[in-house]
Amino acid sequence: IKRYERLIGPFPFSRYSIVENRLPTGYGMPTFTLLGQAVLRLPFIKDTSLGHEILHSWFGNSLRLDGTGNWCEGLTTYLADQRYAEDSGKGREYRKQQLMRYVSFVHPGNIMPLIDFHQGGDSGPSAKKMRAIGYDKGSMVFCMLNREVGDRNFYEVLRQLYSENRYKKIGWTDIETTFSQVTGRDISLFFGQWLLRNDIPELSIDDADMTRENGKSVLSFRLKQGSRDPYQLQVPVSVQTMDGWKTTLVQMDSPEQRFSVTVDTLPEKLVLDPDYTLMRALQPAEQYPAWMRVMGAEKKIVVLPEEEDRSRFQPLIRELKGRGWQMVSASELKNSELAENTLIFLGSSIHTLGVFGRIRHPAQGFILDVRNNPLNPAYCMVLVSSSGPEETLAVVHKLNHYGNYSYLHFIHGQIREKRRSPSADGIELELFTPPMGIPVRQTQDFNEIINTLLKSRVVYIGEQHTDYSSHLLQLQVIQALYKKNKENPGLIIGMEMFPRTSQQALDAYCSGAITEEREFLQASEYFKVWGFDYRLYRDIINYAKDHHIPLVGLNIDNTIVSSVFRSGSTDGLSREQLARVAEERDLELPGYRERLLAIHAMHNSSPHGSDFAGFLQAQSMWDETMAKSIARTLTDNPGKQMVVLAGIGHVYKDSAIPPRVARRINGPITQSVLIADNGMDRGVEPGRQVDYLMLTRSVELAPAGKIGVVLDTVEKTENSPARVRIVKLSPHGRAGQAGLLENDIILTINDFPVASVGDLKAGLLDKKPGDTVTLTIKRKQKTLRIKVELSSMDMSAMMMPPGHPGK
Repeated sequence: IKRYERLIGPFPFSRYSIVENRLPTGYGMPTFTLLGQAVLRLPFIKDTSLGHEILHSWFGNSLRLDGTGNWCEGLTTYLADQRYAEDSGKGREYRKQQLMRYVSFVHPGNIMPLIDFHQGGDSGPSAKKMRAIGYDKGSMVFCMLNREVGDRNFYEVLRQLYSENRYKKIGWTDIETTFSQVTGRDISLFFGQWLLRNDIPELSIDDADMTRENGKSVLSFRLKQGSRDPYQLQVPVSVQTMDGWKTTLVQMDSPEQRFSVTVDTLPEKLVLDPDYTLMRALQPAEQYPAWMRVMGAEKKIVVLPEEEDRSRFQPLIRELKGRGWQMVSASELKNSELAENTLIFLGSSIHTLGVFGRIRHPAQGFILDVRNNPLNPAYCMVLVSSSGPEETLAVVHKLNHYGNYSYLHFIHGQIREKRRSPSADGIELELFTPPMGIPVRQTQDFNEIINTLLKSRVVYIGEQHTDYSSHLLQLQVIQALYKKNKENPGLIIGMEMFPRTSQQALDAYCSGAITEEREFLQASEYFKVWGFDYRLYRDIINYAKDHHIPLVGLNIDNTIVSSVFRSGSTDGLSREQLARVAEERDLELPGYRERLLAIHAMHNSSPHGSDFAGFLQAQSMWDETMAKSIARTLTDNPGKQMVVLAGIGHVYKDSAIPPRVARRINGPITQSVLIADNGMDRGVEPGRQVDYLMLTRSVELAPAGKIGVVLDTVEKTENSPARVRIVKLSPHGRAGQAGLLENDIILTINDFPVASVGDLKAGLLDKKPGDTVTLTIKRKQKTLRIKVELSSMDMSAMMMPPGHPGK
C-alpha cells in the first residue's frame, strides 16, 4: 500500500482486509481481497499475487472500467507482477514467460485485439487465451508505453488519472488523452496499433555485413517484419564484442530496413530484444519446452501404454479425456504423425518410437518431462512417468499451476524438482565468434598418440570419403595399433562402408573362403551399398585379410535410409526392414539437430531434398544402428580393441556415434576420435569434440580408367537376367570413338560377367587411363565385341553414390 501511495496517490479506502475462502480464488474487491486457502499457502503469493490484488484498489475498484475494454488487468500486471520481478532481478525472465504464454494459448484461429478483452475468467483454454491477451499482452503494452514516454511522464499520467477520476469509470480513450496531454505529443498511433490490431510483430534479422572505418567496426544488418502492414517499433539491438555489450534502440516503421551499429572491436554476436521489452512473436530458438505450450497446443495426442501399464496413469487419462484430448495406443500412432502434433507419452509408450533413446526418470513419484519435438520444434513431446495411480491422482489437478516449467517431479503430491530447459534470449545472429584453437604445445608425435590410443576401447578415425590422405591415416593407425596389440587379445575393424547384410562376405574374404577380389566385391555388393572408389579402402581391407583382423559391417541397408530420407517417416518400411534398424534412437542429443539442419539445407536445394523430419530420422537410424553394431561387437569380444572407420560427421564425441555407444555399454568406456587435416579439406565443424586433429600430407589416387558412359540397370524379369544399359556417352571419354551406342547392353568386360553397374566397376579394377578393355555388348538382336581405350573421367564420376544422404 505504501509503495502505490508513493507512485499513484492516497489509498482509496479507509480499511483493507485479506479474506480466505475454500475455493481456489483470487479476487480484488473494494476494501478486501478474497484468496483461496490453497492459494494463500503458496510461498510466492505474498510477494506477487497479493500485491496485484491490492493494486486493484486503485485500478479496478477506484478507477473503474467504463465497459469499452478492460485496461486495468494489463496495467495492474505491469505495475505489480512484472515490476516485482524486475525488483528481484528477474524482469527479463518474467516478460519472456508472458510472451511464452501468449504464443502458447493465442493462435491464428482464436486471436483478438486487446481492445476486445473484458474478462479473464478462471480456467480452461479459452480463459487462458483471454488472460494471455488481457494480462500478458496488456502488461507488455504498458511496459512499452513506459519506455516510450519515460518514467516521469508515465507516473505523472497515472497520478493525474487517479486524482481527476477517483471513483469514476474510465476507458482506453481517457488513458490515451491523458498521455497525450502530459507528454505534449500525439500518441494515438501507439494506442491504435496495440489496441486495435489482433496480430503482433514478427521480427527477424539477416544480411549482416561488417566494414572497418577509422579503426572501428561498423556492423550493418537488415531488420524485417513478417506482416505486410508494419508496426512502428523501437527495437532494442545489442552487439556483443570482447569489450562487452553495446545496446541501442532503432526506430522501425517499414517491412524491412537497414541499420548500422559502430563498435570498437570485432562484433561477435547480434541480438534483438534480449530483455524482452517488446510485445512480439518468439522465434523457435527462444521457446523452451514447457507444459503451457502443451496445454495451449491446438493438436494434441495422448499416447497410451500397454493395457497392463495404464492403471498407473488412469487419473490423468480421465482428466485429459475430459478436456477432449485425442487418445491413441502406441501401436496405432503413425511415424508420420510425430512431426505434426504435440504428443504426451504415458509410461512405456515412448520406447516403441525411436525418438529419445533411453529415458532415465526417478523410480518413485510422478514425473512430467516436456521436451521439444526433435522432428519439429514448433511442437512439444511430453514423457510422463508414475510409480502408481495414487502418485498420479495427487498431482493431476496441480499441473495447471506449473505451466512455466519443462520438468516436474512430485512425490506424494509434493514438488521435489522443477526446472526450465535452456533457450535463446532474444533473436540471435552469430557473427565473428572467437574460434576454437588447438594449443601447439600439446602436439604429439605419432608414437605418443598410438600409445595413448591403446588405452581406448574404441578408436574412431573420421574421414572425408574421397580424401585419400584420410584413408592412409586410417591404414597407418590400424597397422600401428595391430603391432602394439599383437600380445593382447587383438583388434577389430568396424566399417561404415558395409551394412550388416554384407557380414557374410566380409567374413568369407578375411578367412580366405573367398580369394578373388572381384568375387568379394560382388558378394558384398560394395558398389551398390557404398559406391566410392574401392581403391580408397582396398589396402585397409587387404591388410585386415592378410593379418586375420576381423572386419565388421556397421551400417544398415541404404534403401532403408533412403526411404525414410525421401518419404519423411518410417511408415513405408516393412517389419523386416524395421527389424534391421536400432530400435532405441535418440534424436535430441545436444547439437545433433543443429548440425544436421545445415546439411539438410544443402540437400533440400537439390532434387533429392526431403523434409527435415525424414532427414533427421534417417541420420539417427544410421548413427544408432552403427552404435548398436559397435556395442554388440564390444560385448561379444571382451578385451578387444575396435577401430571404427566412418565419415567425420558420424564420429564427433558430443553428438554422433560415441555417446550412443556409451549409452549401450554397462560401465565406463574410453573412446578416442581422430580426424585428418591435410591442409585443404578441414572437416571438423566449429564446436565439435574430437581428440586429435592429425596433420597429414595431401595425397591423391592416380586417375582410374573410365569407359566414358552413364549407365542404368535393366531389372531382372522371368524371361531375362538383370543387365546394364548405356544411357549416355560422355564427350570426355572414348566410348563413342570405339563404336559404343546409347541403349547398348553390356554383357561382359574382359569376359567377366556384368549383371550390375558394380560388376562393371569390379571389372575395371586396376585399369588405368590408356588401358584397353573388351566389352561384349548386345545391340538389338546382335552380339558384338568392342575394344575401348579407357580415359581418366566420365560423367558418372560426378554422381553421388545412391542412398547416401548427409555425406
